[in-house]
Amino acid sequence: MNPALDGAARRMATPGPVAVGPGDGTRAVALGGGHGMARTLAALPAVVDHVTAVVTVADDGGSSGRLRRDLDVLPPGDLRMALTSMSPHPDLAEMIGYRFARGELAGHSLGNLVLVALQDLSDGDVVVALDRLAALLAVPGRVLPCTTQAVTLLAATPDGGVTGQAAVAATPRLERVWLDPADAPGTPDAVAAIERADLIVLGPGSVYTSLLPNLLVRDIGDAVIEARAPVVFVANLREQPGETEGMTLADHLDAVRAHIPELRIDVVVAHEGPRPTGGGAPLHLDREALEQRAGQVLTADLLDGADGHAPIALGRIFDRLLRD
Repeated sequence: MNPALDGAARRMATPGPVAVGPGDGTRAVALGGGHGMARTLAALPAVVDHVTAVVTVADDGGSSGRLRRDLDVLPPGDLRMALTSMSPHPDLAEMIGYRFARGELAGHSLGNLVLVALQDLSDGDVVVALDRLAALLAVPGRVLPCTTQAVTLLAATPDGGVTGQAAVAATPRLERVWLDPADAPGTPDAVAAIERADLIVLGPGSVYTSLLPNLLVRDIGDAVIEARAPVVFVANLREQPGETEGMTLADHLDAVRAHIPELRIDVVVAHEGPRPTGGGAPLHLDREALEQRAGQVLTADLLDGADGHAPIALGRIFDRLLRD
């Protein structure tokens, strides 16, 4: 086991892990968005030398949605969270994550504003802006949007269509989701990172609003399908009220495969242990059903003290998979 994980264990309740790896040049790519992906990103720098986060840009709610509408920029929230998750400087990460509570800035994160400012200072290039903020935060890798084109998430349900990520997230019984435009190009550096990766991690995170919006960018989805690295699906701890309520973990995998039929999932990582609390029922785990859908099923106690995925537990599993 990589000794750096001991450092990550001491930090798992804070924004970022110790930024060290095994020194053998290993590379990992994580795809997703939001708080679930942040847990994966807090674990990976302890077991690999370079991490690339490929992040959804379909968000249209909260601060990100306001900035997207007001300034015609990509929604910065999930990108900013991915950066702070990997920073070895907790005080700086805390400042970047600060959210204003009053006045005209109420609801905005400082980091969202900083990222927009850096984009303006970088001639509008969001990738350059992300690299500049990553350097300031000493991130051991990169954070990249899945596409640099503005996209809208759409969904079909038995009751009709739904427009926008925030609305989709609150909607049960989703049948299908897609992006508009459907031909948005993948970010070239993100595609290249997937091609070079030694490990590809999907999730944890919202299936329809965090994971699939990455894979539905055709260049990104094709790169994952064709990748030489093992593809690991980290399961959520519980159902998500709205988009996945009433769904089992096997249903999650079926939903992903229904949208990306050629996607292979080599390993499913799922929680087995104390019952998680918080919103949403614990996700039902049927090992036999999972083994029919993936090459390998690994279970462990993944809970931390904050009732989320523990980076130290995820790190142990990622370390094991890389060594195997």
